[in-house]
Amino acid sequence: MRLADLTPTEIVDQLARMHAADHGHSDDSPSPAEHTALADSLGCHAEARAAAWVAWCAELSPLDWDQAEYWLDVEFIEPCPEHQP
Repeated sequence: MRLADLTPTEIVDQLARMHAADHGHSDDSPSPAEHTALADSLGCHAEARAAAWVAWCAELSPLDWDQAEYWLDVEFIEPCPEHQP
């Protein structure tokens, strides 16, 4: 999964799917490769992460924003390795 190949809506769909699976609300778990690819991509592309967050907020209840943002930034996204852009 390449971030450049995904629209913001597709990124949000993946984030929502992965978030639900991580919290036991869905059996539709991503493969480890899918999870890592999206987490690494968003970790290396702050502007894509910010755009995805804005789009995801439009779908989330405001009551869920803090928990979802914590999951996204702390539990999901991997820091970008220094040698990658």
